[in-house]
Amino acid sequence: MVSQSVETEHSILPPANAHDIALESTYKGRSIHTEHVLAVRRNVLTTDTAMRIASLFAVLSDPTRLQVVYALLRAPSGELCVGDLATGLGRDDTTISHQLRVLRNQQIVAMRKVGRIVYYRLVDEHIRLLLELGMTHTNETSISSKESEAEALA
Repeated sequence: MVSQSVETEHSILPPANAHDIALESTYKGRSIHTEHVLAVRRNVLTTDTAMRIASLFAVLSDPTRLQVVYALLRAPSGELCVGDLATGLGRDDTTISHQLRVLRNQQIVAMRKVGRIVYYRLVDEHIRLLLELGMTHTNETSISSKESEAEALA
C-alpha cells in the first residue's frame, strides 16, 4: 500500500495505517473521517480510465445515437442496415450514417458488408447492459418522482 498523508488545517498527519487513524480530523475547517479519505485515495479511478468511460457516456448522451442503439438492441436479426434504421426512425440516411460512424469509432457498433448494403450490430453484451440499465434507472426515477408528487398533493 502506498502511504499518503492527509493535510489538516494545522498540521500534516503522518502516513497512517488502520490503527493510527483518528476517527475524525479537520481538513480546511471541515469535519472529515480520515479513514474514508484514505480509502478514497487508495481507490481512485485513474484519469485515463475516467476519460475513456466519460467518452463512452458522451457518445451515448446523444438522443439520436441512443435511438439507433436501441433499434439495434431490438432488431429481430440483431442487425440493421442504414436504410432500415433511417426509415424506421424517421430520419435521413445521412444523419443515421453519421451517427453510426460515431458509434463505430467508439467501438459500440460493428458493421458487415453484403454487396453494397452495410449492416450494423451492437459490438457486445456490455452495450446492451448499459442501455438496459439506463432504461431501468430512468423508469425507476420517473416512477419515484410521480410517487413523490402524488404524496405532496395528498
